[in-house]
Amino acid sequence: MQTQPSSFPLLDQWVARQRQHLAGFAPVEKKGRVMAVSGILLECSLPQARIGDLCWVARQDDSQMMAEVVGFSPDNTFLSALGALDGIAQGATVTPLYQPHCIQVSERLLGSVLDGFGRALEDDGESAFVEPGHATGRTQPVLGDAPPPTSRPRISQPLPTGLRAVDGLLTIGQGQRVGIFAGAGCGKTTLLAELARNTPCDAIVFGLIGERGRELREFLDHELDDELRSRTVLVCSTSDRSSMERARAAFTATAIAEAYRAEGRQVLLIIDSLTRFARAQREIGLALGEPQGRGGLPPSVYTLLPRLVERAGQTEDGAITALYSVLIEQDSMNDPVADEVRSLIDGHIVLARRLAEQGHYPAIDVLASLSRTMSNVVDTDHTRNAGGVRRLMAAYKQVEMLIRLGEYQPGHDVLTDSAVNAHAEITQFLRQSMREPMPYGVIQQQLAGVSRYAP
Repeated sequence: MQTQPSSFPLLDQWVARQRQHLAGFAPVEKKGRVMAVSGILLECSLPQARIGDLCWVARQDDSQMMAEVVGFSPDNTFLSALGALDGIAQGATVTPLYQPHCIQVSERLLGSVLDGFGRALEDDGESAFVEPGHATGRTQPVLGDAPPPTSRPRISQPLPTGLRAVDGLLTIGQGQRVGIFAGAGCGKTTLLAELARNTPCDAIVFGLIGERGRELREFLDHELDDELRSRTVLVCSTSDRSSMERARAAFTATAIAEAYRAEGRQVLLIIDSLTRFARAQREIGLALGEPQGRGGLPPSVYTLLPRLVERAGQTEDGAITALYSVLIEQDSMNDPVADEVRSLIDGHIVLARRLAEQGHYPAIDVLASLSRTMSNVVDTDHTRNAGGVRRLMAAYKQVEMLIRLGEYQPGHDVLTDSAVNAHAEITQFLRQSMREPMPYGVIQQQLAGVSRYAP
């Protein structure tokens, strides 16, 4: 029998909240005890606990620390602390709340700086963290599910970034998920900030994971002006924070972006970086006794990475365009985290150290980079011009060493000769100063001019 739609939606919402409250109601309060502290985990006796439930853990000074259920053994329950373990004694009382980690998002949250759980880092800042039992409206689960694949619209609109190398040769679409792959010191954070300044969107959510504390202040003062700050939420978990907070920061930032997307907004989600997220989850997984897999990473890392990135993208309501930075070890794309992320996302932009050392900004290795949705968001002329420039760059790369040695002899191959003649103009096209964005239409015209060399 099909249920008829109600004429009282507010009453239905109230009834649903009361049912949820009654589902977790227990006339007898159940509590547990801390049995041991094993590394970063609390080992407790806790009846009927569920994965993802929050708990209060009592300290010796009568204050309380929040923790989350992350695993079980036949005898005990494992909790991961949402704060410092100082003051936790053996036998400390553990009170289960039977509620998952949730956030609450509103217009007032824009401009806020939050920790990895969504709590305000500034004294007068807005918090997104929902204290158990204190929710006043619609909440968003931090560990939510991705949209159904059948409900995702096709990516069909380009997203201008103001950078010639990206808009011309690696065009991004609204709702695309792109990885920025780079070694340390190649300018990935600078590039992400430039993309945030130039990209048209309604809201920006930054997730800074494992960064140095000094960099947060510099990022706020140098990279974000007042206009950009007014539509930005920054989730930050510095390198000294617990592995639980560093891993959770990526999910918190994603949940905030999801809430704005549900309101019909175009959201830019920037996570810096997925490598530090994977390292934090590795600490948690090893503490829980997971075996090491490929690259020394436990299975939970490979489980959570797709669960995280699949939540971004386009829906019928709005779109989350996601930029994920990935720190590659020894500048090798065979790094296990880089290899896994590249298989999950819709495109990758690789930053080359040799270009950064030459003062070439942005240091994008175009031939090693790819946008999988570019053909869906640009016209045939743009596709043809970009392909022509790529062929010229590939041809020049094959003879670059001969040119440096003075051994190159022109006249043997038309494409190679054209590539040598076009090299200086292509390099000039790909170089661009910071804070000097270029209109999308002008970039297309310049790309057409450079591609005239292609035979």
